[in-house]
Amino acid sequence: MAEIDFEDLAAGYEHRPPSPSALCRARGEARAANLGPGRLGVDVGGGRGHHAAEFAATGAAAVVIDLSPAMAAAAAAHAGVEAIVGDGRRLPLAAGIADLVYFHLSLQYGGWPRMLDEASRVTRDGGLVVVWTLAREHFAESFLAGWFPSVVAIDETRFPDPAQVAAHLHDGGLIEVEVGGEVETVTRRAGEWRLAVEGRFVSTLQMLDAEEVRSGLAAFAAAHPDDDESLCYRLVWRRVKGRVAR
Repeated sequence: MAEIDFEDLAAGYEHRPPSPSALCRARGEARAANLGPGRLGVDVGGGRGHHAAEFAATGAAAVVIDLSPAMAAAAAAHAGVEAIVGDGRRLPLAAGIADLVYFHLSLQYGGWPRMLDEASRVTRDGGLVVVWTLAREHFAESFLAGWFPSVVAIDETRFPDPAQVAAHLHDGGLIEVEVGGEVETVTRRAGEWRLAVEGRFVSTLQMLDAEEVRSGLAAFAAAHPDDDESLCYRLVWRRVKGRVAR
């Protein structure tokens, strides 16, 4: 695993409410997997459980597996969501029980091939493994990198290439492997974004030199002195999915 303090990251999530687009992605995957009563959706690295709550809303059983006890506690507060403190490389689940195993910005924490192998193991015949991650072209143009240049090299190293993710699923015997994507526009107030960075709302911020964070925030404040200014920036997503066939 990358050297990330997950409890610190959990605190930063106070500044990272789920976006409508993210919840829409979760609902879409629930439909694609035909989640409903008697079925199971698993969100690996599911954080505070907002996506798993969308799975539970279908009547399905929903489980979050996360390394952070604080994240797991927040996830378990959602109706119908069970949360387990665990590692995506060693899922504490029996083989062949899940209808959907879902990763949303969670493969970058290390050992992603093993995570995908575990996802395939616990997914039933005909079930789906779905990954939402960031496109390779996202990093250089990201809003965060505009203020903290080291983000580009760090995230290009941390995040798996979606094409490699697809190849790994295919080589692992999954069928109907596809790569798609979407572009999400995020709107935030300048003051909210600054507080989110100070709270380290994404894990990459933990990996930056303190002086780079200080100077980047100073440059941002000079360029955007009005905390109520509306900022718009893009997230370029890739979706990789495959169906288990035994």
